[in-house]
Amino acid sequence: MPHFYSRRAILKMMGATPLAVAAGSALSAQSSSWWGKKIRTGAGPKLFFSAADLPAIRRRWSDDPRFASLREGMMSRDRAELRKFLREDIKFNDPLHDIRTAGERAQELAFVYLMEEDEDAAELAIEAVRTIMKFPVWDFFLEGGVKVVGVQRAPSTTIAVSCVVDWLGEKITNEERQLWLKTMAEQGCEPCYTGMHNIRYPRETLGWSFNEDTIIGKSRSEFPNEMARRPELTQETNLRAAPSGAMAIGAAAIGLYGDDKSQLDRWLEMTVSHFKGLEEIYLPDGGYGEGVNYGNYTSESIMMGLIALNHSGVLELDLDINWQGNVDFMLQLAMPTAENPYEVVNISDNGRYRHTLQDNHMQGRPEMRTALPYWVAGKYRDGQAQWFGENLGGWESIWSLAFRDDSVKPVAPKSGAQSWVSDVEWPVARTGYTPDDLLVCLRSGVGYNHEHADRNSLIVKCYGEALIVDPMRPPYDFRDPSWALRETGGHSAVLVDGQGHFYNNGVEGTNSTHAQARLLATKATPDYSYWVSDATQAYRLANYEIRSVVRATVVCFDLPAVIVVDRVSKWKQASTVEARFFADNWEDKGKITTSKDGFRIERPGAWAEGKVFARNTVKMAADHLPIPKERAVQHPFAVAKTEPTMATTLVSAIGLGKSGDQAVAVDFVTGGDVIEVTLSRGGRRAVCRINDAEMVPTLDVQV
Repeated sequence: MPHFYSRRAILKMMGATPLAVAAGSALSAQSSSWWGKKIRTGAGPKLFFSAADLPAIRRRWSDDPRFASLREGMMSRDRAELRKFLREDIKFNDPLHDIRTAGERAQELAFVYLMEEDEDAAELAIEAVRTIMKFPVWDFFLEGGVKVVGVQRAPSTTIAVSCVVDWLGEKITNEERQLWLKTMAEQGCEPCYTGMHNIRYPRETLGWSFNEDTIIGKSRSEFPNEMARRPELTQETNLRAAPSGAMAIGAAAIGLYGDDKSQLDRWLEMTVSHFKGLEEIYLPDGGYGEGVNYGNYTSESIMMGLIALNHSGVLELDLDINWQGNVDFMLQLAMPTAENPYEVVNISDNGRYRHTLQDNHMQGRPEMRTALPYWVAGKYRDGQAQWFGENLGGWESIWSLAFRDDSVKPVAPKSGAQSWVSDVEWPVARTGYTPDDLLVCLRSGVGYNHEHADRNSLIVKCYGEALIVDPMRPPYDFRDPSWALRETGGHSAVLVDGQGHFYNNGVEGTNSTHAQARLLATKATPDYSYWVSDATQAYRLANYEIRSVVRATVVCFDLPAVIVVDRVSKWKQASTVEARFFADNWEDKGKITTSKDGFRIERPGAWAEGKVFARNTVKMAADHLPIPKERAVQHPFAVAKTEPTMATTLVSAIGLGKSGDQAVAVDFVTGGDVIEVTLSRGGRRAVCRINDAEMVPTLDVQV
C-alpha cells in the first residue's frame, strides 16, 4: 500500500509552527501558518498564469500554426447548439456525460474570452456555469449510500468552475462568484475530500456504490461491480490523482477568490497527503504502471494541481517525481504508425480504437499528451521533452498552449538501433521514432491497474504497420463476452492446455492482480537485442502443475526479424503448448494465412512471416476467439500448437518486410540441447543458437 503521511508529519514538512501542529484540523484560516503566506493579488488571472503571461499566450493562440486547429475548433463551436443543450436538452441526473459537456464548454469559452475578449463567449460560459449549479450532484458515486464521492466528474467540474472564475474576472459579480465558489466547495471539493479520505482510510469507509438517482447509477444497479474494496484498489491508480489535483485547484481558487476559507486547512492537508503518497506510485526512472494514456492523465492531474497551488501562492509545494523520466517513459512507449502518428504501445488498456483514431472508447476525444511535456521542457530546459510534445504528443490543448515555453529548443531523440529496459519491465527495441521504424515490445513485469492477462506477450510494429498486436481496447464490463480479449488467450502469448495465466474475473473492475513476470537476462548491441522473461509464477497461480513458462525474444535490427523462444515445462501430466500471434483487422485490412510450418500476417503496407519449430510435433492454424463475431473478426490470430508434452521449446522466427519485399529465409538445425536458427535476406544474416538444456534457455546470437 502506498505510504500516507499523518497530518502532524505534513505540517512539520510544510514548516508549520508548533501551535499550528497542535491545533489540528480545528485550526482557523486566520491562525494558519503553513499555507496562504503569499497569496497572489492584483488584476487578471492568478490560478495557472498571470496577466504578465497573457501576451505570450495570446501570441501563440493567434499566430503559432501549431495551435491553429485548437483555435479554429474552439472558435467554430456551434454556440446556438450549446445554448439549446443548456436550456432544453441537458439532463440534470446525468453527472457522467452532460455535466462534463457543460464543464468543458464553460472552461473552453472562458478561455476564448481571455484570448479574444469575445463577450458572447463570456456570457455563454457564465450560462454554462449557472447550469452546472443546478445539478443536484456532481458525481455518481456514493459512500454509505449518502455522501457523494468525487472520482472524476466532481474533479473535472471543480476544475472547470475554478477556471471560469479565474479567467472571467470582473465579468462575474462578486455575489455570483461567491455563490459559485460556495456551491463548488459543497458539490466539488467536499466530495473530492470524501473520496480522498476513503482512499486514505479504506477500512473506515462505509462502502461505495452507484447513485441510483443518476442515469449511470440506474444502468449499473442490475448486476453491479463489487465495490467493497474500491477505495483500497484506487490507491495506486489514476483515479487517486484526479480528485487530488482537482482538490488542489479548487482550494487554490477559493484561496484566491473565496470569502469563506474555513475548509482550506483540512482540504490542503488531505491534498498534500495524497500528493506525497502519489510520489511512490511512480517508479524511480519515471515509469508508471498503468501505461501511457492513464499515466499522462495521472501526471497531468498532479502537475495542474501543483501549478495552481504554487502559482496562486496558496501553498508552496514540490514533489519528488522524476518528471523528465516520466516524459521519457511516454517517448519510449510511442509507437507511431502510418495510420496513427500518435499511437502508443498499447499494453493493458492503453491506445485508441483504430476506427476512431482521434476518439476514446466513449465520446470522441483526441490523442492529447502535450501539456505535460511542454511544462517539463520549460521547467527543466529539456529539449527532448519539447520534441516529444511537438511530434508524438498528439493534439494541442488549452494547457499545452498555456504551459509551453517557446524558448526551449526541441532536441530529437537519437535514431538508429537501440533498446530500452525500464523499471516497469516492458523492454522496447526500436530503430527510431517514425512510423516506418521497427519497434518490438515484450510485456514482462508485475501487475498494475488496467492490466490484462498479458505477461510475456509480444507487440511488433514495422514499416508503418502494427503487425503483431495486443487487441485494442477490450471492454471494461466483466459481463461483456468480449472480456475474453483481456485474458491471455486474447494476446500474442503462450497458453498451456488452452489456458492462460492468472487473471481476475472483473467483478471488482480492471484492477491489478498478483500475476508477475520478471526479466532474467537482457542484452543490447547495435545489431541485436534480446530479453529473457520468466512468467512461471503467473501461470502457476492458474495451474500449479506448470513447472516453467519462459519467453526469450531476440530482435535483429538489420534484417529486420524477431525470434521468439518459448520454453515450457510441466511437473506432471503432459499438456499442449501454444503460441498465439494476433493481427490487427479492425478495419478489415489484416489477413492471416498459415502453412504446415508457419504463418503470414499481412497489412496494407507490410507483413510478418513466421516459421515455427518445436521439440515436439506442432501444427499451425488461423483462428478467432469465441466472442461475438463482429468483434472476433477484428482480432484474428495465428497459433502454433504442440502435441501434449511434459516439456518443449517452441521457436517462432519472424521476418518482417514491406509489401513486395523478399521474404526472410529461415533455417532450423538441431543438435543435442542446441537449436540453431539462421535468418538471411539480401546478404544480411543472423544466427541464434538456443540452448534449452535447462528451463531457462540461453542464447548466443551472431549477426
